[in-house]
Amino acid sequence: MSPWRRFLMIGTLCGAVCCASGVPLSVAALAQAAVRPAPATAQPTAAQVQVDLLRGLADIFSRGMDTLTGKLNAQGYSARVFSTHAWPTVARRIADNYNRGHKGIVVIIGHSLGANAAFDIASALDKQNIPIELIVTFDATQPQPVPKNVLHLVNFYQENGFGKKVSAGPDFKGELTNIDLTADTGLSHVTIDKSPRLHAMVMRKIADTVNKDLAQRLQAAKQRSKKRK
Repeated sequence: MSPWRRFLMIGTLCGAVCCASGVPLSVAALAQAAVRPAPATAQPTAAQVQVDLLRGLADIFSRGMDTLTGKLNAQGYSARVFSTHAWPTVARRIADNYNRGHKGIVVIIGHSLGANAAFDIASALDKQNIPIELIVTFDATQPQPVPKNVLHLVNFYQENGFGKKVSAGPDFKGELTNIDLTADTGLSHVTIDKSPRLHAMVMRKIADTVNKDLAQRLQAAKQRSKKRK
């Protein structure tokens, strides 16, 4: 698995380069990628992406998830925010859609206890062999090893008594990126989910994932069609 190049020069907005694509992080580039219209070749679009976001304790300290939900919807994604305890509902809806043939891009984002719940969703869907394109966690306090059905996981964390580094499960073969923000004293456990800089990184990662992974799915479908002919 190939890690993201280090993105962080404290106090700057853009210093990140995504190693999977080599594209510099910028809000302008994000906007262009996220709202690019679909050409005749059925290139994936933001509207095909379902993003579920999960708040932490008591819905009080994770309002950055609400802000990020609004930003994602403004870019054309289908984003919804939930309380931590609603994660089984999210998992069931994803599974029901998948089993009905609606196999779009699935993205899960969570903060604190909501980040922990993202791993619960992943584990539940892994038992049904349902893939998750991307998980993004902000300061997960009890992360589980990443299961094999997750293709990409980005973990923002601080070693501040709350956040933890995420490890790969035994069968995980995807891309796991741990981004240690301990040195960024402008962030804390209750503010890490609200950072505009990190929100921009998340949206860039989603846009890159959509363009890369769904395009690969379409190419694989074309190859299967050629073989049948």
